[in-house]
Amino acid sequence: MAKLNLKLTQLRVLVRANSSKVINHLTSNYIQRDSNGKAIKNIEPPICIFCAATENITREHIIPRWVFNKNDKAFFDIGVNGQSQSYNKSTVPVCARCNADLLNTLEKHIQCVFKAFHDSRTLLDFEATENVIRWLEIIDYKFQVMNIVKRFISPKNGKHIPFLKDYPIYMLLPNKDWSVSRVISEVRWTLNRISIKAKHINVNSLVVFKTTNTNNHFFHNLNEFIFLEIAQYGIAVFYFYDRLFETIEEARDEAMIVIDKIY
Repeated sequence: MAKLNLKLTQLRVLVRANSSKVINHLTSNYIQRDSNGKAIKNIEPPICIFCAATENITREHIIPRWVFNKNDKAFFDIGVNGQSQSYNKSTVPVCARCNADLLNTLEKHIQCVFKAFHDSRTLLDFEATENVIRWLEIIDYKFQVMNIVKRFISPKNGKHIPFLKDYPIYMLLPNKDWSVSRVISEVRWTLNRISIKAKHINVNSLVVFKTTNTNNHFFHNLNEFIFLEIAQYGIAVFYFYDRLFETIEEARDEAMIVIDKIY
């Protein structure tokens, strides 16, 4: 646990120190637009979305492949224009250090937490709950970056829309403000969130379910909520990114409303 805490501290320090560089890079290369709404494109090499490093850039999976038993055929809906994206191809640029050292340490810990849950069938303790929250908040941030970098694709069996061809998916998502300033604000808030150490006020926002389903399931709304059902560990988690609850029962009731609607 001491190693994990050290790596998490290092990650938070790097994010706090370099968040402005990361936001400036995303803005200038993918988000900013001229007065006519046309993209202003710079040609810069990718940087690490956590520490802004420019060397040894690797591809970090948004959701670790072990979550879906390394099933290369598993996919999720992008939420725009009827397109789908495989989990295996859903990656973001992260430097070798952040990828293989800092993030990997957290992911291995989360696997151990889920395995212990599966073996003992007991609820997660407070510390494990906080770390699952940290992990899910990082996933949300990676999804935000992917939706900024990924461009609009013409709908399947639909009409090509030239005006939208250079728009980031993020700016076209349902129920989102398409403005540049709103996208930047949400990314800034998400970076700030993953740089915060204490998660005690968020623990009631994480709902953990036991499941006997044999298939994995997933759905997610940026900066709102995420649901992950991980069959191999007999666990499902639902987390509200932007809501706080006085009791876990209140969060569970709200989660069930969303699950019944989407699942």
